[in-house]
Amino acid sequence: MTMCFCGQPLHYADPKMQARVQALVDSLGERMPVKVGGRTWMVPRHYIALHGIKAVELPFLGFEEIMEP
Repeated sequence: MTMCFCGQPLHYADPKMQARVQALVDSLGERMPVKVGGRTWMVPRHYIALHGIKAVELPFLGFEEIMEP
C-alpha cells in the first residue's frame, strides 16, 4: 500500500485523479523539486496533489531540503 507523506494511505476522493498523479510519479519520479527563494525541497507529488503546499510551511514539513550549486 502506498502511503502519503502525512502518514495515511493515499486518500484521493477521485480515483481518476489518483491515476493521473500516479502516471506522473511513474514517468517523472515520486518527488519533485519545489523552489522558494534560494531554497529547494524534494516534495512527493502525491502530497502536493492531496494537500497542496504553502511556501511558508515548507521549512517545517520535514521534506528533504537539497542544496543546489
